[in-house]
Amino acid sequence: MKIEFKRGSEDWSETIELEECPEALGLCAEGASFEKPVKVDLSVSKSGNQLICRGKVKTSVKLECSRCLLVYDEPVISNLDFVVDFGESPIPVYRDASEEDNYFVADPSSDSFKIDDLVRETIILALPLKPLCSEDCKGLCPICGTDLNKSQCSCVKEETDPRWEKLKDLLGNKP
Repeated sequence: MKIEFKRGSEDWSETIELEECPEALGLCAEGASFEKPVKVDLSVSKSGNQLICRGKVKTSVKLECSRCLLVYDEPVISNLDFVVDFGESPIPVYRDASEEDNYFVADPSSDSFKIDDLVRETIILALPLKPLCSEDCKGLCPICGTDLNKSQCSCVKEETDPRWEKLKDLLGNKP
């Protein structure tokens, strides 16, 4: 994926829609399967020697629920905001520290800027740390492995802390 810009033109603004397959972007994450294309909608504005880009990255990923092990589709939608400087002196006089990760310097002789790495990073950072098929997922029974979302098991779950077993023995020996 790349953004192409007109070097000699005055300030301008346009909307760009890009689409790429996950393999071309090198998308991979442990426990995730990317099967649908990645779509990027960007609003690009040229101001002086800078491109100000704001938009969204959209795709879908197959994840395994961390409670019940069901494979489900998780939509991934994330904001993508960055600035590309392609001027002769690419170091700005003042730059806010929060903008540092979103500020890129392009080759002054180039007429395009690749955003593959930025899109891949945005998607990976948008993935949940603990994937859940639903917020109220009951998970699996720790004793028999039954999916508690589909049926109830008959296992007896004793809720005792093993660290208190010695005290339990002391109380049981009293007359």
